[in-house]
Amino acid sequence: MVATFSWYEYNATAGDSAVPTNLNLGNANAINLAPSTYPITAGTYSYSKWLRGHWSGSFTRIENLQFWMSSSGSGYVSGEDVLCSATTESYAGTSTYVAPTNTVDAQASNAMPEADPAAANIGVGGSLTGSITDTGDSDFIVIQASITTAATAGATQTKQFRLQYDEV
Repeated sequence: MVATFSWYEYNATAGDSAVPTNLNLGNANAINLAPSTYPITAGTYSYSKWLRGHWSGSFTRIENLQFWMSSSGSGYVSGEDVLCSATTESYAGTSTYVAPTNTVDAQASNAMPEADPAAANIGVGGSLTGSITDTGDSDFIVIQASITTAATAGATQTKQFRLQYDEV
């Protein structure tokens, strides 16, 4: 038995979803955007990205969802921060969709983990101990970049978002 995984990105409405080829952040509420076309102005936020992990195929159970970011190179650049909804509290993420915003997104209020959190930090059905037993989705994962006025114009650093899970 093997599960098939894909990301789903939600934009204008919860029904406006697609499988993205990248999760780039920028100043547009768009899938697969080019950051050079939609740069984030210093002192502002990117549009938040509303994502879900999606599983299909033949499997018994998907559980223990761990979300984090790794960077290629030296990590953050000066004036950059990435926020997310992942948490180690009793509930992680949200099951209620809210349109992405380029102001502070209350759902993306936690510091992005920069290493495997070693325990579930994204929920299924509103619980960190929830599981998927048939084709289904994680709770929403919300990510957003905060760029301060200390940021250098054009400075970027590639990040990789990772979602690790146990397939039983």
